[in-house]
Amino acid sequence: MGSRFNTILRTTLRGSRWGMAPLCLGLIAALLIVLAQFLRELGHAVMGFPAMDGSGVILAVLKLIDLVLVANLVLMIISAGVEIFLPTPTDDKERPEWAGLIDFAGLKVKLFAAISAIAAIDMLESFINVGPADKSGVLWEIAMLLAFAVAGVLLAWMDRLAGH
Repeated sequence: MGSRFNTILRTTLRGSRWGMAPLCLGLIAALLIVLAQFLRELGHAVMGFPAMDGSGVILAVLKLIDLVLVANLVLMIISAGVEIFLPTPTDDKERPEWAGLIDFAGLKVKLFAAISAIAAIDMLESFINVGPADKSGVLWEIAMLLAFAVAGVLLAWMDRLAGH
């Protein structure tokens, strides 16, 4: 009886990783939404280019960069989720070289770096539009960016200390 229960429990726990599949599919849909927004922003930038001044061009490019960083963040999470619920054999010809090489500690640092970069881009947009921007809002953006940077450094430091 105990052996059968253990087998059922083990099978159920291993099968529960498939709960990630709908979440990853939702993130793929989110990636498509980010792609559509990128194309929309690119279209606005191209069509509005003749009327743009220097800061307008910089703002348009920063919006595009921000969307690329968000897409990269979503893609990192999708890739990590796929590695969890669908590990591929090492002899798979279509598997990229980097697949499976990033451990959880490395993923945390990369995620914090991506989030910090997104926050930095948003802050740059606020600095360029500092005239109409709310000054206290800019201060909050600076505080959030610093919090992300400090948290990322602390995570990397803790992982390094744990490795020794």
